[in-house]
Amino acid sequence: MTQTALISGGSSGIGLALSERLLERGFRLLWVSLDEDEIAHARQSLLERHPDAEIEGRAMNLADPQSVARLVQWAQGEGGLDLLVNNAGFGVYGPSVSLAVEAEQAMIDVNARALHAMTRAFLPLMEAAGGGTIINIASNSAFVPTPGLAVYAATKAFVRHYSNALSQELEQSGSPVRVMTVCPSAVSDTPFKERAAAKDVRTFSSFSATTAGEVASDILKGYDRGASEVITGAAMRRAMWLMRFSPAPLVRWLTQRETQRI
Repeated sequence: MTQTALISGGSSGIGLALSERLLERGFRLLWVSLDEDEIAHARQSLLERHPDAEIEGRAMNLADPQSVARLVQWAQGEGGLDLLVNNAGFGVYGPSVSLAVEAEQAMIDVNARALHAMTRAFLPLMEAAGGGTIINIASNSAFVPTPGLAVYAATKAFVRHYSNALSQELEQSGSPVRVMTVCPSAVSDTPFKERAAAKDVRTFSSFSATTAGEVASDILKGYDRGASEVITGAAMRRAMWLMRFSPAPLVRWLTQRETQRI
């Protein structure tokens, strides 16, 4: 039986790279993204390589509190989900006091509130259907307060803490649904850095930077082995291991250095 995955932000970056790998496994895809033209272009690009693929997309702003109810209705009309990937998110670079309050609140709405709402809406439906997996995309910024990305990092810390705790709760209760948290390092080949006005920030060209393709591969390796958390990018995994043995002032200094403009 064909499995169905709903991916928020599926038409670009990590979502698009993961979509291609899921198509190779025979999944049908439901996308929700902001830009209708981007959805159409990405869909056509994938169909050229996978002519038999089933890909449907909806342009929707997840900052709208009504969007999740519409997504649930759409997904249920398509037969329900086997996999939910909460990938949509964005950042705005700069000192918090210099950013528009509305931009920071939008980050909270999309990165945290919408992810929570999507998880809570689809979790009982997956349980009732017999099982499934929810993959929530956090960030390496979830581990350390991040100057220049203060609110973004805070939203990703929420994603990581919430998702890991929920994963434990579901395991303890015997739920047929599992939750996996993914913490990518800075991804060099997605629109994120341009949209965040962070193109020249050091972290996107540092030794620990990764690619959307590497993130997608690591996600599926974690998915296959039943991992509850995945740190993507081999260099980032080594760096995180070293950070565990480093004094806090050094970690703060390195984080601040990595988030400065070159």
